[in-house]
Amino acid sequence: MDVWHLRYFIAVAEELNFTRAAQRLNMSSSPLSRRIQDLERELGQRLFLRDHHSTSLTPAGEALVPIARDVVARFDAVPAALASAVGGPARTATLGIGGETPAAVRMRVLDALRATDPDLVVTIRPGAARYLLNAVHAGEVDMALVSGPVVDPGLRTHPVSRRPLAIVVAAGAGFDGRVSVRLEELAPLAFAMYGQEDSPTLLKHFDALLHDAGVHRRLSVDSTVGLPHVVSTGHAFTVVAHDEDGVVQRMFADEQVLCLPIDGAHLELTTLAAWREDREKQGDPVADLANAVTGLPLPAGHGA
Repeated sequence: MDVWHLRYFIAVAEELNFTRAAQRLNMSSSPLSRRIQDLERELGQRLFLRDHHSTSLTPAGEALVPIARDVVARFDAVPAALASAVGGPARTATLGIGGETPAAVRMRVLDALRATDPDLVVTIRPGAARYLLNAVHAGEVDMALVSGPVVDPGLRTHPVSRRPLAIVVAAGAGFDGRVSVRLEELAPLAFAMYGQEDSPTLLKHFDALLHDAGVHRRLSVDSTVGLPHVVSTGHAFTVVAHDEDGVVQRMFADEQVLCLPIDGAHLELTTLAAWREDREKQGDPVADLANAVTGLPLPAGHGA
């Protein structure tokens, strides 16, 4: 058992739904279920009662919730506690990382934070955009890197990356040799939808464009894990950020697919830093975070 088993348990205990908990953790349901089963075997206790319609905590699960939260909180406090013991009280901040955030963007932001305030101890909290933004509002996360747009009057946002979107379709599906594709040409295929928790506004906009172009069939997948199966076999197409560092695009590295720019529609996936504007005040670590990201130049072209 390690701390991640407890993080997985807390997510399922709070959601009481394995699919939602998996989306919150930016993973698929099957490995999450296996991790919970591993935890149950190690503890010798059944933690959840599950059927086709509901998930509930057992008495052992209910007893474990406050214990798990306390252990995770103590674990997360180790960097700040060590810094305090070595050099006085430490200033800490929590940075949320959305599932579609490229590694290069994450590193640029962390480097900027270290340059702005070397004494600020930053911990990372991965997750889906919806959950991270809720955590920002609740004060559990100081800043989140998520896919935009974000429409929320209580939050301030700043773009840290823009990447063009492209269509991924199977080789042999009728687009071999093409350098771009028009949306209306995709009508014979289903659109494999993913990212409802990571990019809901962008997905809704793209879905409307497809509808206007006569592309009406939809195929929902729980996570990026299922995308290669439905796309590479020619049953569907999907949309990805067209760059080498994209999380989704790497899923297709060993598949026979084409990644084609969209003809006649310039669409971008924007990674935003989001934080509560009311916390931009002296002494609040959010002010340092905001100064760091707003000082970053927005890379041009396809770069992150």
